[in-house]
Amino acid sequence: MAELSDKEKEVLDFLLDFIHIEIFSIEQQERDLGRLDYSLCSDDNEKQTITIAKVEKLKKRIRNCNPVVATYLNCLITPDPLKKDFEELVDIITTNFLLTEYYELFEELVKSDLKDIENYNFKSIIKSLGYKYKPLKEFIQGVCDVNNFFTYQSFLDIPQNTELHYDKVMQKLNDAFFKLEAFMNGVLSDYNKFDFNTSFTELFYLTRKSENYTYENCKRIGQYWELTEQIRVDYDKSNFKNEGANNNKAFCHDCNEITSIAWDRIEEFNSFQTPDEVEEQTRKKSISDLIKPTTTIQEVIEVKIQEQESNLTSETNPYPRIFTSNKAFDKFNNLYDQFKKSNQDLANYSFVYHRMKKDNLIFKDVKQLEFIDLLSSLEINLDRLKPISQLGNNDFREGIYNRI
Repeated sequence: MAELSDKEKEVLDFLLDFIHIEIFSIEQQERDLGRLDYSLCSDDNEKQTITIAKVEKLKKRIRNCNPVVATYLNCLITPDPLKKDFEELVDIITTNFLLTEYYELFEELVKSDLKDIENYNFKSIIKSLGYKYKPLKEFIQGVCDVNNFFTYQSFLDIPQNTELHYDKVMQKLNDAFFKLEAFMNGVLSDYNKFDFNTSFTELFYLTRKSENYTYENCKRIGQYWELTEQIRVDYDKSNFKNEGANNNKAFCHDCNEITSIAWDRIEEFNSFQTPDEVEEQTRKKSISDLIKPTTTIQEVIEVKIQEQESNLTSETNPYPRIFTSNKAFDKFNNLYDQFKKSNQDLANYSFVYHRMKKDNLIFKDVKQLEFIDLLSSLEINLDRLKPISQLGNNDFREGIYNRI
C-alpha cells in the first residue's frame, strides 16, 4: 500500500475514530447485559451454562455473518504469527476494510472539508453521499462478536491437565504479579507478557474443588481482587516509578487485562467471599463506623480548604454554550472532582468530552477547541483531545462515569 498523504491520514483517523466509538458503545451495552445475566444465576453451574450458551451463540453469529465481512473477521480469529495485540490487529483489519470496501467514500471525503461534517451523525453522512451503511454496521458488530467470543471462551478454557495443582497455579500467579510490580517500580529492566486471565480461570477452578475450598484460600482470592484493583488504579494514573513502562506493549497488555479481570470477573471473585466478609458488607452501619478517634481538627480544616478552592459550582450552568443543562454541567463538575489535575489529563478529559457528547450532555456542535478552552480555565492545559479508541483503561473511566 502506498504511503498515505496527510489529508488521507486525517480522513482515515476520522473513520477509525467513528468505528472505535461504535465498537466501544456496543461492547459496553453487551457487558452490562452479561453482568445482568450472571447476577441472576444461583450458582457457578448456572454461570457455566450461560457462558457456554453465549460462546455458541457468538460462534453461530460469526459463522453466519456477511461473507464479505467474514473474510476480514477470519483474520481476527486466525492466530497472528506476529503476536500483535488484539486492538492493534483490529486497527489494521479495519483500515483494510475501509480502503477496500469503502474506497470511493474514502476518496470523496479526502476531497471534502471534514469540519463541515464532523458534527453530523456519521450514518446519515454515508447515506447522504449515496453509500450503504449496512456493510460497515455488520463489520462493526462482527468485530464486537469476535472480541466477546474470545472473552467468554477464556472463561471455559480450563486445561484438563492432571499436573495442574493448586500450589503451582498460585505460585505462578504470585511470580507474575511480583514481576509486574518489579517492572512498575523500575527494579526489573524488561517485561514479558503473562496470561493472567487463564491463570485466574485455573485458580477459580481449583479453589472450588473440595480439597482446596478452605477459609484461607477463599480469603486469598479476595486479596487477589484487591491487588488487581490497586494495579488497575495505579496503571490508570501512571502511579509507578518506571517512567518508560507505558512504552512496553507486554506491560500495557497485562495491565489492561488485569483491569478487565477486576471489572468483568467481579462476580467470580465475590463467589468466594468468606462469612465474615459477607457479614461486614451486609450488616447495618452506624455513624460510629465513620467516626474515627484519629480524625483531627486539622484534617477537617484541610477538607474545608479543599472545598473552598474548588473552581466549580454545581448550582448553575456557567457554560450554557457547552453543556445542555444544569444537570449536564453538574455531571461534568462531579467528573472534574474525580479526575482533577494529574498526569492522565489528556486521557481523562478526552474521555469526558467524547462520553458526554455521546449522551447529549455536551452540544453536538461544540468543537474540541471550545472544550479545551474551558479546561484551561480550570488549569487543565491541553493542546488537543485524543479519540476515545486511543485512550486505554476506558473501563475504569466508564465505571466512574456511571457511578456519578
